[in-house]
Amino acid sequence: MDRLGVYGGTFDPVHRGHLAVARSVREAYGLSRILFIPARQSPLRDPPQASAPDRLAMVRRAIEEMPGFEASAIDIERPGPSYMIDTLTRLAGQYPDAELFLILGADAVGELPAWREADRILAAAQIIAVPRPGHAAEIPPEVLALHPGADRRIHRLGMPPVDIAASRIRAARARGRSVDAWVPPAVAEYILARRLYSHGGPDGSGAI
Repeated sequence: MDRLGVYGGTFDPVHRGHLAVARSVREAYGLSRILFIPARQSPLRDPPQASAPDRLAMVRRAIEEMPGFEASAIDIERPGPSYMIDTLTRLAGQYPDAELFLILGADAVGELPAWREADRILAAAQIIAVPRPGHAAEIPPEVLALHPGADRRIHRLGMPPVDIAASRIRAARARGRSVDAWVPPAVAEYILARRLYSHGGPDGSGAI
């Protein structure tokens, strides 16, 4: 059976921390591949600064030489907020023989009770909880109560928290600082070429 990792997020921008998490998850759980899925708009987050085409383009550039990683436009092609249950339902239809593993930061795991049809999410995919700085490693009781056997559906990844935040990258760019230490070279080049996260704004081409 295909063991398919589902890595959703704003990716505004994608950075080295995302890639480190994906590599660790794939190795630890023997996943055949991981789909990076930029959200059009997270229901629980502020609107992203970069456009959906720009964020997808950055993901593609970040993983283009990394076997086993793929970028998916499944969420940005769908209008409206990106609800995870809708994404998982579509993926189950596209990959009927795959076992789905949803990759979430510990902060997002704690928010699961606020997600649409969280019980169905736990039924549709196993969850890999990734450590995040400042967030408890233990799964909250209210999360475990969402679905029978949730304690067997949520797995904690044993790796040190990655202390890189997209908000820090955006703030550095707004101040005119280099972001090369936090993002792959191809992403840094794209950010500069498109003038993303700077006061000048993108050049408007929107090319993917």
